[in-house]
Amino acid sequence: MAEVAAHDKTVEQLKHLLSITTDSIEGYKQSADNSPGQEFTALFTDYLIQRREYAEELKSAINSLGGDADKVSGGTFSALGRLWTNIKTNISSDAERTALETCMADEKSVIAEYEKTLENTELSPELREMLNDQKEGIERALTRSEQLARVYNT
Repeated sequence: MAEVAAHDKTVEQLKHLLSITTDSIEGYKQSADNSPGQEFTALFTDYLIQRREYAEELKSAINSLGGDADKVSGGTFSALGRLWTNIKTNISSDAERTALETCMADEKSVIAEYEKTLENTELSPELREMLNDQKEGIERALTRSEQLARVYNT
């Protein structure tokens, strides 16, 4: 019984990460489409591609564990966050900086969710490696955004 509960917990955690990743995809697509600056468009497009790859990996992992990844979509909270970002960006004279700040805040939240999932002692070594790789990729994305923000704010 405990084994089934641990398995279900793992599937639910992966679905949660997939939901967050789906939200990231939507946010980066919107940011790339609306960014007037070429450097920001390239940055958000890179993140969009990265998150699509992560989503496919997560879907594969969920399906391999017997879960149904096709029923996972983004969360309402992130949709509201994107709406607020749109409003702030539209009234801001500094749209790129606003989008970048939102991106960095979201990345920090996503990293925290990966860390929570990685605390699960029932993760297989392969799954743990995949999640660590994804988390490290998101951390690199955050570092890149922070570097760009420092340049942009000077």
